Amino acid sequence: MRNPLPLLSVALIFTALEIVIGSTSGAAAVGAPTENYTIPDTPTSDPTNNEIRPPVNFIVHGPSSQPESKPPNFIADFSGTSALDKYTVTGNENWYLDIDINAPGWLYIYEYYPSGRDFTGLWIAYKWQLQQSGLWRLGPFSPKENEPEGEHIYRIWFYSDGKWAAEEPGGPQDNLVTWTYVKGPPVQQPQPPPATVPVKEITFLDHLYRFITNPVVLLIGPSAVAIIVLLSIYLSRDYARKRSRPDSVPLPAESKPEQTPAAPQPTTARARLALPSGMEIQLAGESRVIGRGDLARALSLDELGLISRQHFHVTYAGEQFYIEDSGSANGTRLNGTDIGGKGQFSLNDGDVIEPAGAIRIKFHFFDHGVASLRLQRHI
Repeated sequence: MRNPLPLLSVALIFTALEIVIGSTSGAAAVGAPTENYTIPDTPTSDPTNNEIRPPVNFIVHGPSSQPESKPPNFIADFSGTSALDKYTVTGNENWYLDIDINAPGWLYIYEYYPSGRDFTGLWIAYKWQLQQSGLWRLGPFSPKENEPEGEHIYRIWFYSDGKWAAEEPGGPQDNLVTWTYVKGPPVQQPQPPPATVPVKEITFLDHLYRFITNPVVLLIGPSAVAIIVLLSIYLSRDYARKRSRPDSVPLPAESKPEQTPAAPQPTTARARLALPSGMEIQLAGESRVIGRGDLARALSLDELGLISRQHFHVTYAGEQFYIEDSGSANGTRLNGTDIGGKGQFSLNDGDVIEPAGAIRIKFHFFDHGVASLRLQRHI
């Protein structure tokens, strides 16, 4: 029998090398996900060419559901194609990873493979710079030929405004997304429709914010304000000084008989648009444009951003009201049918109008014989 000491020595050497290599690998690649507190390198300490982007498509799927203010935060979710369990992937099913961030920043995503593998996992994204807040959809992911069965874990870090998200001690561990892969027969799955991102029209407040935050305005603005204040003080004192001088006495003006303005004639309302909040918009016998200003008190800020300034208009001709979309950004539906770019449609009592799908407005005729001057709430 040969001496086993050389073989044992070689085995010990390889074991030691494997331990050293494993302990010096990249951040978040060592230890169990829930026991590893190592934070990846901050994006300001490394060159930008170290950025690793996800190996799949990624789009801004929608606006952020969180307040876009400090501190930085994110919400992660996993979506499989199975109708029974969205966290389980079987056979050749696809899956998506949704990351909702409330501020621009850098994203790190590491995938841990099931325990018992020779290697821990791999980076899905590292120091990936996202220059816009919102809901980012990554996918579709598809299983590889050697995809390991069992429990997979995505661990996520988000860095913005000089700090890591959810870094408070004792905070909720919402940076782990767990999903399971099960091998099985190939599954015939339909291709998901392309994601549609609602178009948010740029408002006056958006232009004002960009103007105020311009570096040139921030530099010149305080000086301009100080000059305006000093000029206002000087003009007010000069005006008061002139008022105190009795230089001339004005002659009494020739008295003229006062004319009483004519009282406005009431307009008879023939129909009304009823909002879910109880408010109403009365419609008389003229064309009326309905837009963001009419619905401002009935919608939230996010919903109001989907409404155009001139979204749709209602006209009256031949004892009949008609509705037409005004070329709005997100369209108008009448009783569930999209009428954008299709011309005029007649309105009947009880019809439902949905501008941009953000609010349900009901159209009603006024009963004949009802006085036109009624106490109602107006927008």
